Amino acid sequence: MADSPLDDVDRSILHQLQENARNNVTDIANEIGVSGNTVRNRMKNLEENGIIKGYSVDIDYKEAGLDLHFAFTCTSPISKREDLARDILAIPGVIEVREFMTGQENIYLEALGTDAEDITRIAHKIDSLGADIHIEKLIRNDFSNSFSPFNPPDE
Repeated sequence: MADSPLDDVDRSILHQLQENARNNVTDIANEIGVSGNTVRNRMKNLEENGIIKGYSVDIDYKEAGLDLHFAFTCTSPISKREDLARDILAIPGVIEVREFMTGQENIYLEALGTDAEDITRIAHKIDSLGADIHIEKLIRNDFSNSFSPFNPPDE
């Protein structure tokens, strides 16, 4: 990250927000050893420059009553791939869509539901939009981690 526009303070702020988007300015400032105004100004700059695109909540979907978390891998004609990915994201129940730079299996999506009818409804809608579904999988667990270059520097 030698050419990165981010310095250690920015990376530390991003790390704190990745760990918990509800961290307040004072807690972040205390954790990384700068003033609250510095954190506030840096966060504003990170938002204005499009580095921070938003703040999100990590939801336990099973606890929320959405027991089925499933994934589809689809193929779209390359000329329609981006538009189709956006159209798929608008389907109720779809929570994430990724567009791949490949000829085949170039759209990956995740969706939620309460029963098999939800999976079928989403699959039919994807099909009606013009994507070919290649793979349908039920997701058992989902794990993620903070991006390591945003971790605080070693001391």
